[in-house]
Amino acid sequence: MRKLLTIVIISGMLLFMSQAFAQEITLGAIPEQTVEITIDEEGIAHVVHKIKGSTKTLQIDAYEGNMDNLSVTDRDSNEVQYLTLEKYPIAIVLPPSGNDMIFIRYDLTDVLSLKDGVWTWEFNAATITNMYFPKAVDMIWVNDRAVYIGEKGIRQHGGHMTLEYVIDEPVVLKQAEWEDKKFTVAIRTLTNVDQFEFSQPTKSITFDVAKGNPLVTVIVPLDLLWEPYEVYLNSNQTFNREFYNNGTHVWLGFRPDTSGTIRIIGTTVVPEFPLFVPLAIGISAVLVLQFRNKFSFR
Repeated sequence: MRKLLTIVIISGMLLFMSQAFAQEITLGAIPEQTVEITIDEEGIAHVVHKIKGSTKTLQIDAYEGNMDNLSVTDRDSNEVQYLTLEKYPIAIVLPPSGNDMIFIRYDLTDVLSLKDGVWTWEFNAATITNMYFPKAVDMIWVNDRAVYIGEKGIRQHGGHMTLEYVIDEPVVLKQAEWEDKKFTVAIRTLTNVDQFEFSQPTKSITFDVAKGNPLVTVIVPLDLLWEPYEVYLNSNQTFNREFYNNGTHVWLGFRPDTSGTIRIIGTTVVPEFPLFVPLAIGISAVLVLQFRNKFSFR
């Protein structure tokens, strides 16, 4: 039978407290914890707080959202006594115990929304959070910045972020030709892509996007067009981020605010590459771009 501590005196006091005051209640110390959130393909966030046991009473604030399937257990999956503090978001209060580790698990069922193929979460946290994504997601967008994660997750160091991602994002493959050589340029986006063209004299790639505000990722072969790049939307320069380089290709991420023509201009184009380029490609193969201020790969 599940053990649940009930404190009658505290429950009675809460009836007379204003909601604003209830938000400030603290019944325990801040725990030593790590938090993992795993997002499934249905947009459910599965949260696990791994709490180091203490001889003090501990208070663990839950994440914002509609909570379901709450459980509090020890290493052996035995249920542990706890108290819920009714505020928003709710808090879990753990009395002193001899457990070395306590696990708080619950699901957040309404934090992610799906619109036009893009999942979005306005995420807020006061603690470090390790976050993992569905298998079909190898890149995400954080505050309009593209992040390549591969099969890894991210570590969020607290605060607010707008998280976006697409499951099984469509990839449009376009052929750029020069003399007898062919190069494949990949474009990942949910909007239609038309009028693709590679121009060797102007060192540029152009294509049209059918609607505004789409997430667009262009994967450019380095042996076709060398970085750094400038990106234009309808002849106006836009903010471009080269966010990943695997040694042979560069990932460019941007979000055009309107439909129109995208033009990507490189610095060196086939067949102009100098002798140092093969060496540079080899060196860049071991480099990984990371967020150093708020995010790190796990």
